[in-house]
Amino acid sequence: MSEKKVAEAVAQLAVELTMKKLPREAVDYAKTLVLDVLASMIGTRHVESSRIAVELAREFGGPPEAGIMGEEGKVAVVNAAFANAIQAYGFDFIDDHNESNAHPSAATIPASLALSEALHRSGAELIEAIALGNEVVCRLGSAYLGQMYYQGFHPTSTCGTMGASVSAAKLLKLDRQKTIFAQGIAGSMVSGLMAWNSEGSYTKRLQAGHPAMCGIIAAKMAEKGFNGPSDIYEGIDGLLHAYSHKDQYDKSIITRDLGKKWEFTTSSIKVYPCCRYSGGHLDACLEIVEKHKPDPRKIRKILVRSSKYTIRLLAEPRKWDPKNIVDLQFSMPYQAAIAFVRGRVGVQEFNDESLRDPLARELMKLVEVVVDEEFERRYPKQYSSAVTITLEDGTEHTAVVDNPKGDKRNPVTHGDVERKFRDLTIPVIGDESRVGKIIDFVNRLEESRDVAELIALANCGSTR
Repeated sequence: MSEKKVAEAVAQLAVELTMKKLPREAVDYAKTLVLDVLASMIGTRHVESSRIAVELAREFGGPPEAGIMGEEGKVAVVNAAFANAIQAYGFDFIDDHNESNAHPSAATIPASLALSEALHRSGAELIEAIALGNEVVCRLGSAYLGQMYYQGFHPTSTCGTMGASVSAAKLLKLDRQKTIFAQGIAGSMVSGLMAWNSEGSYTKRLQAGHPAMCGIIAAKMAEKGFNGPSDIYEGIDGLLHAYSHKDQYDKSIITRDLGKKWEFTTSSIKVYPCCRYSGGHLDACLEIVEKHKPDPRKIRKILVRSSKYTIRLLAEPRKWDPKNIVDLQFSMPYQAAIAFVRGRVGVQEFNDESLRDPLARELMKLVEVVVDEEFERRYPKQYSSAVTITLEDGTEHTAVVDNPKGDKRNPVTHGDVERKFRDLTIPVIGDESRVGKIIDFVNRLEESRDVAELIALANCGSTR
């Protein structure tokens, strides 16, 4: 008997999955992720990339199927998913999965929310779709063994397209064959280059919007009978070969214990609105601040030790002179400097005022970065970093972080995510009681008969 293809195994799980088959941990974590993504989807209303995405979605229009967060009226479901996903990615503040190097929820949750609203699906059906989609993102990304970045592709986008297609197929209630087709179609829509990092471009945020939109399109095409290759993952011209670095991949990771072990529950919740690779050195900087309270004006050297790709991503020579907000989100020198200058790292540390902070600019010149071979050995299972500062009197302070805050080995609580939600949404919604009602709704999501009620509650109307 021939081995079952990856798309077949995923499709079989999709058609058979019910809430009763999901472990409690998976259900609860899916709800936490919904709240986490909604926080940024609402909170980034003032961000320019969000404004542009919303304007485009409204121009594209279409039948009134789903709402754009913060806007009155509705547009076609694909356009809502597109705009909402870009808004969700505006702060770079949503969950990250170590082994896959991807943000699992960036595309799947906006796509699932939009489709659930349009189809009036229940909260339980939404949870099933998110669990499936995020699982595909995590497992497919992990199959590339932490090497896809070196091929120039962005796993959040490439793997996110596939995850969103499976989430959409579940919500559309496609049968096994059409769910296979949906994945086969989505495979030809996969894209997402790391080129955004060379100039701090908004295309980083597009890589949530594009896969959210394409995942829905792929599933809708399959629903109508459009077919796609069943060997889209492992075929000679499939995803694993095409997007891997020097053919380094392990197909078995995708299907091993599929439906028994839910890998998406190990993704990390972000506590800083910037690249997840920043978590280790930021934790270390703030640990030094808390313990020793150094005067930033007396710092003479900041040494950061980390893994190779963290340094490649966050410490290219141009990162010592960031030009825009996306640069700040991906600049190790800036992040270390601002942590010591302000003693905190939140949304307010990633704006135009912070970009020009004179003391931070001076401290950035004192940042040195080196590869730590032990940290490299641990990658991608652990994102380890260490920071050592030297003061003008020669005193040194060091902090080492193996599992940044938010990692499953150093987790935040659901209550922490609720506080994050309040912090990001109250300034936009302006009604604390309404924010509380959204939190309560998500906490009881599996009891909801219609997700459209959540969208109506969370959509604060035009705030521009």
